[in-house]
Amino acid sequence: MAADQATVTPDAVRGDIRAAVAAGGFGSPRFVAAEALLSTCEVGAVVRAGTKPDPKAVTKVVAGLEDRGWRETRQRSSAAADGWRLEKDGWMLTLVAGTVSEKSVSFGPAAEQQGGAEPFEGLAFRGVGGCSAPSAAAAP
Repeated sequence: MAADQATVTPDAVRGDIRAAVAAGGFGSPRFVAAEALLSTCEVGAVVRAGTKPDPKAVTKVVAGLEDRGWRETRQRSSAAADGWRLEKDGWMLTLVAGTVSEKSVSFGPAAEQQGGAEPFEGLAFRGVGGCSAPSAAAAP
């Protein structure tokens, strides 16, 4: 299994998020379009819950990520939201669960033009990592 995790790709991070969200019993995540992100080595996703997520379900999401090789490096809590930072093979993944502003779950330059006054309730993921661009020889 360690060999499978040696090179973490954005697709692998998306797969880890999908599996963890399912482990928590949430609906499918909505992934941020690549053109809305700042880098090809970034992954963003949200899961709207409509209310602040149940802490027990969120604990299952974090455990699902840990089961897939993510290591928790930080955890913070407030009345409105809980947050985790996890790391895996050069990637850092931030998970926020709770009620936050829409702007705080927005990604990339296009999001700056949106209002962002509405509260967001659910899960928000942002992963940033070191991945290499495909070589010029691999281009069609």
